[in-house]
Amino acid sequence: MNQQQISQQIFGNSSNQQQIQQTPFNHPIYQQQQNITNLGIAQQATVNNLPNPIIPHCNNNVFGQPTNIIYQTQQPFQQIPLNQNSLFSSLNKNTNSAFIDYGDDERIELKKEDAKQTANKYNLNEKLSFEIKALYKMGKLLNNRTQYLPGIVSIKAKDQNITQNHENKRVGVDLICLIDISGSMIGVKIQMVKESLIVLLQFLGDEDRLQLITFDNDAHRLTPLKRVTKQNKVYFTQIIQQIQANGGNRISEATKMAFCQLKNRKYVNNVTSIFLLSDGVDYTFPEIKEQIKTANEVFTLHTFGFGQDHDAPMMTQICNLKSGSFYFVQDVTLLDEFFADALGGLISVVGEQLDITITSQAPPPYQNIQISKTYGNMWQKKGNQYYITQPQFASGSRKDYVFEIALPKFEAKIEDFQRNVKVIDAELRIKDPVNGTVITKQTSLTLTFFNEDELINQNEADLDVYAQYFRVKGTEVIDEARKACEQNKNEDAQKLIDNMLIQIQKNPNVAAQCTGIIQDLQQAKQASARTSYSLFGQKQMCQMVSNNYQQGGVNSLFSAQGMQLQQVQPAAYQNVQQQQMMFQVQSSKAPQKFN
Repeated sequence: MNQQQISQQIFGNSSNQQQIQQTPFNHPIYQQQQNITNLGIAQQATVNNLPNPIIPHCNNNVFGQPTNIIYQTQQPFQQIPLNQNSLFSSLNKNTNSAFIDYGDDERIELKKEDAKQTANKYNLNEKLSFEIKALYKMGKLLNNRTQYLPGIVSIKAKDQNITQNHENKRVGVDLICLIDISGSMIGVKIQMVKESLIVLLQFLGDEDRLQLITFDNDAHRLTPLKRVTKQNKVYFTQIIQQIQANGGNRISEATKMAFCQLKNRKYVNNVTSIFLLSDGVDYTFPEIKEQIKTANEVFTLHTFGFGQDHDAPMMTQICNLKSGSFYFVQDVTLLDEFFADALGGLISVVGEQLDITITSQAPPPYQNIQISKTYGNMWQKKGNQYYITQPQFASGSRKDYVFEIALPKFEAKIEDFQRNVKVIDAELRIKDPVNGTVITKQTSLTLTFFNEDELINQNEADLDVYAQYFRVKGTEVIDEARKACEQNKNEDAQKLIDNMLIQIQKNPNVAAQCTGIIQDLQQAKQASARTSYSLFGQKQMCQMVSNNYQQGGVNSLFSAQGMQLQQVQPAAYQNVQQQQMMFQVQSSKAPQKFN
């Protein structure tokens, strides 16, 4: 596409309005029959010998509404003494975990009154806003060329302060951790993983369940999906402390086991996620992509890549399969902080199975006005409709999905009764993760059109749309710069970034809304230098592209000397819960001061 100007030429704005350059869009975002005699890890010698209650498990329709209730009873755990020799024993190595029905996930004890309080505490109808808007509300239709108008469809959720009391209990989380124990993890890497997992236990509680799976060339099921009670924290700590690194690296074996576990759960918690931790290169992404097609459960998948040798493009591909974030951990002592960010997002989830539909709806004579471009790989298209689906949505977060509208040349005269035109309809459906209620919100985008020779007064640009538009345009530039670096065109990459920074910073009011992408572009320029790119630059830029489109995760910061920095200021996409948890972890590591 030729460069287009979206200032005075688009919607008759005053001559001192800044210009935005259109850049070409080419953006792939790294476009056993069960044998229970050996569980892979011995369970704790004593487990809770509680009565076997009957609790409901709902089969859900497409929007998660209960269609029928199946009552399941929990079988007691097999009690096996802790035996270090069995720690890394796996299920029969040649068996296919896709055929395993584990059926041993621990029951979730949620009192009905607690669930009711939680459901009523965060009212999605009241605390969730949904809107669609364009950069300009009014504009002239030209008779000699097509114009392109940026727009966004946005969801915003008010923050909630989560406390551990009966008046404000949070959702329960099912978390499965997939831990690389390949030979390259020996030493400080595996030690920091173990310490970070123990930190993770501090933030999990009785309503949460955790499962640990390690992998080398095979997957090793260390624990069932088990509640993180005070007693079971001792159990998990014992198991974590015994983890050792000594093998190969095949991620698809671990994901296959995890997806099987999710599919065969007897009990499903409010929120589900998988954490994948690896430091190496793996070639099994095509297998994982096929596996995940059969994983119909609602969950996110976050990836954590360690050091200089891991495959960052692959790790971003994996997390993008389930709308997760990629955490680049060059300095493994920061892993626990990134864990806190990821877990903070999970425990503050207030909605799931988010489904957005936007439809081009302009009536004659404007029927040729259509959405011409979307940003990010979350969009799907069918006819004149575009769809977005996301598994989870946290309080205090926002999602802004950016698109462009093509306004074709228009030779007819616009009459007064034809000025106000509804060009797009938008609908949101989102499920309450506690009680299954589906909330529906609707909105629309109306533009006011003028003839080319008419005067438009007070047609100011929407700074919020500007900021989100520059977020995705800047992210495109970072991806293009990364590709240039792959071809050893590092200087060209830095010029691309400089040009984008100039465009954003022309207008001080716009730049003030774009601090996040400005910081990322400055970091990307530093990462594009020849001395930096091979050390950390490629991975950092992969992370920025993936996380910026998803508006999630923490983008790692590096000093000019190539040292990864601690995140001392709130990250661009953190909510209050994530900030508090990260600060808590950082404070626990700070040097103690003595009088």
